[in-house]
Amino acid sequence: MNIYIRIRHLRKFTTSVFALLLFTFAVSANAHEFWLEPDSYTPVPGAKVSISHSYGQYFKGDGLPYVGEWHQRYVVADGTRERKVSGFDGDLPAIQTSFSDSGLKVFGYFGTPEPQVYDNLEKFEKYVQKVGLDHIARRHRELGKSNKKIRELYARNAKMLLGVGSASGNDRALDLPLELIAEQNPYTLKPGASLPVQLLYRGKPISGIAIITFSQKDPKNPVKTVTDADGRSTIALPAPGAYLLNAVHMFEPAAGEKSDWTSLWASLTFALR
Repeated sequence: MNIYIRIRHLRKFTTSVFALLLFTFAVSANAHEFWLEPDSYTPVPGAKVSISHSYGQYFKGDGLPYVGEWHQRYVVADGTRERKVSGFDGDLPAIQTSFSDSGLKVFGYFGTPEPQVYDNLEKFEKYVQKVGLDHIARRHRELGKSNKKIRELYARNAKMLLGVGSASGNDRALDLPLELIAEQNPYTLKPGASLPVQLLYRGKPISGIAIITFSQKDPKNPVKTVTDADGRSTIALPAPGAYLLNAVHMFEPAAGEKSDWTSLWASLTFALR
């Protein structure tokens, strides 16, 4: 039985890696967007939930397999409780789980740093401007950094709010380096409402960071807001359905780090009933 399980997962992993390689070549170089996406944002207690590790652009992408080495922290919190999320290497969708009780389940994923190289300054500037980091393009020139083979080291910080049953409860900080926190439970809101959010960097509010909001109903028309002095922003939720919030913080690398820039990518997914 153990041999069968191992062969089954090895077959899935090999297929997944091949698909991942094809997808990596297909997407543009700046498609760092990564989010957690369930097959249902509002499952009933006891129902099986499949969670995809999605990678792409404009709230559309392919699922990546579960690979333990690809993350440093992966947890789900419910009230004051927190437990580790685990899976089998090669599984696709990445996670299969269920919850016996109702409530808001807060998932948090912190990925292992990954390298990205931009062939020239034009591509790098296009990328940073797209994610609201125009000041990085100016700073890159001021520092006299290379105009070719610009190296970035980035890590993903993804959260998901899963509304099981009554979906009562609140979002909470999960000790991710860059973290979006919903200051109201979105499952208690109606279409047309606004959601206050706060962005934390190393546990403290960070200002002047763009938050890009994608609606699954209209993903090609994202809305940008900017965090205030307290790291807060207000997100309009015009229609029911799933939403993806993205924020990027980029800074100069630590001494000895082989990159021109280091960045942290935060995402938050949830749905409006």
